Parts: sequence; structure tokens; C-alpha cells
Amino acid sequence: MADRFRGFERVVIQQAWRWFRRDLQSPELLWLGIALSLSVAALSSVGFLADRMQRAFEFDARQLLAADLLIAADQPIPARFIEAAKDRKLSIAQTVVFPSMATVGERGKLSSLKSVSSDYPLRGELQISRSTNPQNKDKVNSSNGPAPGNAWVDPALLEVLQAKIGDTVALGQARLRIDAVLLRELDRGAAFMNFAPRVMIALEDLPKTELLGLGSRVTYRLLVAGSNAAVADYQNWVVNAIESDQLRGMRIETLETGQPVMRKTLDRAERFLSLIALLTAMVSAVAIALAARRYVVRQANVCAVMKCLGATQGTILRQQLKTLALLGLLAAAFGIAVGWLIQYGLMWFLGNLLLADLPPPSLWPVLWSALLSWFLLLGFAGPPLLTLVQISPVRLVRRELSGVPVAARWVALLGLFSFAVLLLWAARDWKLASWVGLSFGGAIAVFALLSLIALKLLARSSVSGILSRLGFAGRFALRAQARSPAFAVMQITALAIALMALLIILLLRQDLLKTWQGNVPVDAPNRFVINIQNDQRDALTQDLVAAGLSKPDLYPMVRGRLVEINNRAVMPSDYSKDNARRLVDREFNLSYTMDLPDGNQVIAGNWFTQDKPQISVETGIAKTLGLKLGDRLAFEIAGETVSAEITSLRSLEWGSMRVNFFVIMPPVLLQDLPQSWITAYYQPPSIEVQDFRLTQRYPNITVVDVANSLQQIQDVLNRLGAALGLLFTFTIAAAILVLFAAISATQDERFRDAALLKAVGASSPTLAAIASIELAIVGGLAGLLGGFAAAMAAWALGHFVLEIEFNSFASSIAMGVAFGLVACVIAGYQFQRKIQRATAIDCLREA
Repeated sequence: MADRFRGFERVVIQQAWRWFRRDLQSPELLWLGIALSLSVAALSSVGFLADRMQRAFEFDARQLLAADLLIAADQPIPARFIEAAKDRKLSIAQTVVFPSMATVGERGKLSSLKSVSSDYPLRGELQISRSTNPQNKDKVNSSNGPAPGNAWVDPALLEVLQAKIGDTVALGQARLRIDAVLLRELDRGAAFMNFAPRVMIALEDLPKTELLGLGSRVTYRLLVAGSNAAVADYQNWVVNAIESDQLRGMRIETLETGQPVMRKTLDRAERFLSLIALLTAMVSAVAIALAARRYVVRQANVCAVMKCLGATQGTILRQQLKTLALLGLLAAAFGIAVGWLIQYGLMWFLGNLLLADLPPPSLWPVLWSALLSWFLLLGFAGPPLLTLVQISPVRLVRRELSGVPVAARWVALLGLFSFAVLLLWAARDWKLASWVGLSFGGAIAVFALLSLIALKLLARSSVSGILSRLGFAGRFALRAQARSPAFAVMQITALAIALMALLIILLLRQDLLKTWQGNVPVDAPNRFVINIQNDQRDALTQDLVAAGLSKPDLYPMVRGRLVEINNRAVMPSDYSKDNARRLVDREFNLSYTMDLPDGNQVIAGNWFTQDKPQISVETGIAKTLGLKLGDRLAFEIAGETVSAEITSLRSLEWGSMRVNFFVIMPPVLLQDLPQSWITAYYQPPSIEVQDFRLTQRYPNITVVDVANSLQQIQDVLNRLGAALGLLFTFTIAAAILVLFAAISATQDERFRDAALLKAVGASSPTLAAIASIELAIVGGLAGLLGGFAAAMAAWALGHFVLEIEFNSFASSIAMGVAFGLVACVIAGYQFQRKIQRATAIDCLREA
């Protein structure tokens, strides 16, 4: 019995495969499979990458903290916290991180200095190499940090400083030997959050540097590891101690909250990439529906003949379901394979912006991609295919299709609903999903309406307007597009959406940042010097003037923490937004002056007229914290409380590259408190060594090279733009598939027109001109709409976010039209050649 069943099963599979191989000869089914594979490839590539990133967090979250629990603070960790950990038999380690200049010979570079205790890391291992160009065999895992007297550095720092293993690096007053290249640091995070290269030294060497002083921005961390029960008990103790003592600037990082900023950033990036991939799936869905419709038209006669020979609706339904199932399986398998390869392309473009050594993915992206393929098939290919079930044998005479059955409509609704659920799942935020859905839905509606209006106007102009002077081919093409505008509108809209998305990325990558940099004055400050002490001000000013630079303006900087608003204690928990919480939790850089700084404009209240207690606040931070004129603020500075009312709100020119402060007070409030100084100046390329000379003479100061930071931002944008561009090429490919499918869907009508024209003597060049003009209309209108929309989006970003005048309408529209024409030529070339070569009889047969 079992053998008989297996034999029957084998026969069914073989028969289904024969049917499928026969149907696969239809180009419409091939387009349907390609569109399905394309959408699966786009989504699975993002799915594989996101899954590997998520597994990197979940695989061993302790290694991302280098501990079981981590306490971070902007002040030294209180001794009682350390004693409490020791009392619970927990292992502890400490790190101290702050920016500092690292110099080798006559070259200097701003670095992120990290001093670690001998037990660091408590979990996981560091990876180093004692070769300048490490291969796999040169990589060494280490369970401890560098020994005293040695330094481990990022490979990038060696390149910038033109140093090698064994050279001496100067860090403040300390001189340490470069012992190894630091390849993997567990608790550092992704590279996009760490613009300064790392230098790691032993905690015992930190006092030798003499770098820690007033105004230093330092992060202290206490790492703890042990049994789960002991760690949980210690965590509860720390939480209670922070709350009861109202300790500010101190937070706990655990397995759940470790690397919170990186988690949030990567999560947002994953959502954005997923939404882009879903855009490809949306465009592909249009191609699937068009290809399925054309396939149904081509299969209608076959199904009618089968009914004449006695086939039931059930027989036809089973045959179509088998075809659909095999197509879904093959398209999903091919799309997943392509997605796996594309994932490596995304990783290559993103480079060191991602975590290193990602674990292999789980099966979830495979299941998700296969599920998506079925939803797309059911929602967009299922309803047209189900109409074949109700084909009547009369079809052979009347040449017409039956209406869409009720079951097919329910299947379509189910597929669309499922696709909406997938969109929401990919965004993981109903607001984001709604915004994206409404934005693209609105863009589709606007593009469709504008393209319909344009087609009607062009057709009308070809009759009685300026376009009536065109030749026969031009007038015929314009009127033909207007006679059946539905498919032309669909082609224009799909291509315009894809072009808009791609052009936005190109504009952001190539033009926007350059425009912003171009708006910065040529002699704008490109160096910031911080942590200048009182007794160094005059000497440093003289050194800069002696080097041929203009006399810099030095500004006092006082570190203070906001503790009260209107005599009410303020805590981070009082705010719901993360940005506001971070502002309240950290220390502010305060300054004092009686003169309104250059680039500052008072937009509410009045600037200081008397040296009496009052405060001026920047408008952006006032909005974030909900501050207004008349509010009384209290800051804690070096154990003292300074309070005053807000008497003015200021707007700042951030693009001027000057020194700016959120909060400014008159001298009477701050001049007698502990302070450091900050300045900014323009350093021409001819005296690049000035940075090195300053840091050699004043080891405690930090010189920030703004040009280098902007270049790093540009590199990050280029990497992200390349990754997004790779995904948007899928969207462009999907849009071209829509063109193929739409041209194929209107093939019968086009062949009838061609047969008529050939019968009355139209030449092949005339037919070629008609086809070319039709494609040019589609490509030109799509490029015009997509280019204009992309330019508007870039202008809005520049005007409202970056506050610069960014006008790229001409270049954007030109690129859009060019890309649109190229896409249409690719899509319509084969069909155009087929019509030219066919005779009038051939055209009638094809129709």
C-alpha cells in the first residue's frame, strides 16, 4: 500500500513538473518568476544581515560588555561601589576613556585613550597582532590588556602617524612603546560611533600622562562579573544607591541595555533597509500582477480547450495551484541564494561600520523570505490565475475573459492584508510604517495623477497645439498613449518612484554635504583647542600669533550640571525623550561674557545689560527641555549651586564653525569658579605641523581637526549611501520589470496597431519611431517626476534640517530623465525589434 502511494505521489510530481516546464516557456511566467525572485532577494539580503547583527548581540551579550554588568559615570566610581562588589565575591575591572593627542615623531592625531586595569576584560578576549599588516596567522587572542609601559593602537592610527610596531608614542608626559595593533575590542561598539582611533594602555600608566585635569571629558567604567545571583543582587544595590543618593551622570549597562546607542542606531538602520527592500517588493508586486494578467490571457484558450475535452474546474484549479507552488518554491530558492550573496555586498560596502566577526544567520530569514513569496503570489498573482477556473468554452469564439470570481477577490484582500502586516513587522513601529506607507502611497497617487494629466495634455496638443506639427509617428504615439493611459500611467509611476529613491541617495552622497561645506567660509576655523588652563592662555595665544595665525578668541568653559528648574529638582526620569534625558544627565559646558558672541542672535528677551545673575539659553535646547523666558535654572558646579532666571533665548549659526555655547551667563556668576578655556582658529595647510607643536608644548590640551572629522563623516555617508544604492538598484530593476510586464500586457493592442499600419504601408523606420517615442514619453515623464521629487526632498532636508540653501533641481531632473530613458530603452528594445521584423500577418497572429 505504501509503495503504491509513493508511486502515485511520484506520478503527480512528475506530471506537475511537466506542466510547469511547458508553462515556463511562456515569457509572462518568466517575468512573474523574476519579479518574485527580485523581491525575495532584496528582502532576504537585508534579513540575513539584520539577523546576523541581532545574533551578534544575543549570541553572547556578555562579550559586548566585556563583563556581566557595567557601571558608567562621568566622575570616578565611588569607592563604596567597588567595595560592595568585592563583598559579593564579584570579579571587577576598571577602564578610563577620554580624548587625547597621540604623537609619534613629528606627527600627531586625536585619539580615544583607554586605560584598563590588569583584569580587563572580564568576559571574552581582545584580539591583537604584532604585525603591521596582520594576516590570520598573525592574530592573537588576549584575555588581558597591555602590560605597563606598552600601548596597543588601532591600525588606522599607525597609518596616519606613519608608525610601526616598536615605535614610541607620546601621550601627554608619558612615553610608551607601541607593542601591538588592536584588532578587536569587545565593548567599544561599531566604528560609526568612534571617529577617533583607539589607544589602549595599562591603568598604571595613566598618572604618568598627567592628562587628567579640569575640563577633561572622561568616562569612568566599573566592570563586574560573577554568578547570576550575585550580579543581580549587586545590580539592585547599585540601583538603590543611585536613586537614594540622587547620583547624576551614573548609569548601569546590563545584558539587556548593553551598547544601547549602537543597538538603537543599528535597529533604525535595519528598519530603514527593510523598508527600502519592501519598496522593491511593492514595485515588484505591480510587475507580478501585470505578468499574471498577461499569463492568464495567454492561457485562456488552453483552459477553454481543456473544458471542451471534459476538464472540470477542480482539475484546472489543481493544475494552476501546482504551477503556482513550483514557481513560488523556485523563485524563493533563487531569491534567497541571490540575497545571501547580496548580503556580503552590503557588508563590504558598510565595512567597519558593522560589528566584526558576525555569527552565521539563523533559518528565520529563509522562512521569512519564503513566506513573503507566498503572500506576494497569493495577493497579486492568485486572483488573475483563479479567473482561469471559470473560463467558458465560449471563450474560443468570443475571445473574452470572465469576471473576477468572489474567491479571487478574497484571496487578493488576504494577500494585501498580509503584505501590510509584513510592512508593519519590518518597520516594528506603526508610526514609521504608517508614515512610509502614506508617503509612498501619496507619491504614487501624485505621480499617477500628474502623469495622466501630462498624457492628456500631450495628446490634446498633438491634435490642435504646438505638437500637431510633429510627424505622423509622433502624433500617433501620443494619441495611442492617451487612448489606453492605464498601463502608461502604471509604467511612469513605478519608474518615477524608483528613480526618486535612487536620486535622493545620489544627491545626499554627492551634493548635499559638499554644499554644506561650501557654505562654510574659506577661513572658517578648522581647529578647536579644548582643555586650555588659565596659566596657558597668554602663552598659547602668543604661539599661534607667532606661527602667522590671527589672534584667537578664547572663551571660558565651566562644567556644570542642571539640578533645578523653577526651584524643583530635575532628573532624567522627568523627560520621555532620550535626547532630553541625556542633556539632563550629563554636565553642560557653560560660559560667561557680557558681549553677545558673533553668530548669536537674540530672538526672545534681552541680552545682558548689567553684570547681575541672569541666563541666556539657546533656542533648540530650550525647546528640548521645555524652557521659557522667566524660568529659573540652578546648576551644580564643583559643589556649589549657581541659579538665575532665563532673560533671553538665542539662535546660533552652527555652520560658522565658531565656538558656541548652549548656556551663557554674566561673569559675576561664573568667573570665580573652576574653569578651562576653549578656542578655535583657522590653520592653513602650509603649517600642518602647528598641531604637533601645540600638543608638544601643552600636553594636556586636545586639538580637534574639524576637516578630518568632516572627512570621516563623508566616508560614513559614502558607505551608507553605497549600501542603500545597492538596494535601490533592486528597486530600479523591479521598475524595469514593470515596464517589461506592462509592455507585454499591452502587446496584443500594439500588434494590432502594427498590423494596421503595415497593411496601409507604414515602413519599419516609422514603426520604430512610434515605439521609440512611446518609450521616450514614459522614460521622460518618469525621470521628470522622479527627479523633481528627489530635488524637492533634498531641498527640504537642506533648508529645514541643515539650514543651507541647496538647489539641485537642474542636475536632479537631468539625471532622472537620463536614467528613465535608459531604463525604457532596456525594457522596450526587444519588443521593438520584434514588431519591426514581423509582417502584417505575423502581427495579427500575435494579437
